[in-house]
Amino acid sequence: MAFDSLLVLDPAIRDWVVLPMVLVVVLVGMGRHYVQTLIKTTPVLTEHDLTEIRCKQTLQQAARLRTHGQYLQHSAFQKRKTYFTKKKTGVLREKCPPPSNPMSNPLAMVDMMKGNITFMLPNFAMMGFVSSFFSGFVVLKVPFPMPSTRFKLMLQRGVDLQSLDVSYVSSLSWYFLLTFGLTGVYKLILGDDVDLDDSKMMQKQKQMSMGMPGQPGFDASAAYKMEREILGIVNHEWIAEKAERELLGERYPEGNDGSDNVDFSTLKIGAEDN
Repeated sequence: MAFDSLLVLDPAIRDWVVLPMVLVVVLVGMGRHYVQTLIKTTPVLTEHDLTEIRCKQTLQQAARLRTHGQYLQHSAFQKRKTYFTKKKTGVLREKCPPPSNPMSNPLAMVDMMKGNITFMLPNFAMMGFVSSFFSGFVVLKVPFPMPSTRFKLMLQRGVDLQSLDVSYVSSLSWYFLLTFGLTGVYKLILGDDVDLDDSKMMQKQKQMSMGMPGQPGFDASAAYKMEREILGIVNHEWIAEKAERELLGERYPEGNDGSDNVDFSTLKIGAEDN
């Protein structure tokens, strides 16, 4: 019989370790969210920011025309397409400001530093708390099999048992799983605008520690060029062009001259059609 099938965890671990850790991590995350809200600097919109917002809205309008253009007649679609892509006067051909460097904004740098502080301090405190009070035993078994034993060192920190199944996790590993897996719970409690994704915060922290300048700002000229090229090769087909023919089927009256100009007064409906 396998060793993991004989391992029975004490129910007190669930009541005094697993559930309290979930509650503590959720409360710490909520407190971090409110602290970030209090210390966050109020953004000031500049002329460059307003121009960037206008460019993004123009791109959204062009994308909607490209995606839902089949609901417009061909003439109406061509007029809107010309409005966006016409040479020299098209909206998608206007000159746009160059992309801004986010690292050149001192307020953004200060906000990033505040976010890193509110991310690091609670994590260090919680890791020390969990390692001091809940180390040396496993707390639960994850309900899915692990693909490899390489996760053993990561999931069973503080438990040195080579024969133990990798699906059992220690308290510190359970804390990391909660830290990166409760984003949906935070959104349910605090709303969809909450920004407590620890993976993104760790990526920003890594970029700052390595001296990386971060991702460049929004390049409106490149986005305009790409959208203009995609919109220029769109093959438009009006979805309602043959709606009457598809609806009536064989009862659709054909024109005498072979064109689409037909007289619907000759259409037989109701009892006359039988």
